[in-house]
Amino acid sequence: MTTDDSMGPLIDAFLTQRFAPAWTDPTDQQVEQLRERVCDAAIALVRDISPREAHLRTLSPNVAETLATSNSETSDWNLAILRALRQIIEEVGHLADEYASEAGMAGANYPDLGKAWGVSRQAARKRWPGVVSSLNPDAYRGREPVHFRAYGGEAQVSFHPQEGGWWWIATAANGQNAEAPEDVTYDTSEEASATAGAFLATNAVQTTA
Repeated sequence: MTTDDSMGPLIDAFLTQRFAPAWTDPTDQQVEQLRERVCDAAIALVRDISPREAHLRTLSPNVAETLATSNSETSDWNLAILRALRQIIEEVGHLADEYASEAGMAGANYPDLGKAWGVSRQAARKRWPGVVSSLNPDAYRGREPVHFRAYGGEAQVSFHPQEGGWWWIATAANGQNAEAPEDVTYDTSEEASATAGAFLATNAVQTTA
């Protein structure tokens, strides 16, 4: 019989396992089914917030049922649907914030969040600042900082787990300092090093007035 103690390692392994990809894109049929469910949810809310619906409830059942079939042809019913859909959009936003935060605490980075939401990593960071945890030790495994000297200057290249990419800072031979822009990271240390090296090469000679 499985005990609670024996389940611990299994649960830990399950929680740390990463499936790639984390999702498959929904099919057209699945999207259509989702649209129908959203419409049903909007109509359910409208039945509570629409004065037209409230008025129908004051009528006899037969009259109310007959008139209800014409609801969709009236402007106030469709405006009430629109208001309900706005509320749904707001609630979707709140849920997105909640689950983005949960994903970040569980080890997802900004590129992961961006892909899931269909935006860039920069846009994901702007929408959900601070939700990505830097405490996951696996994020740094095999990504040790790179320090090199070239053209009389030096550069440091390091991995930013929150961004899921590499970043650089450098001091050139002519005393100029520079770093990768705040909203830019690189997919590999070699790419970041090449950009830093280009800065060092451009500023290799001491400028004179």
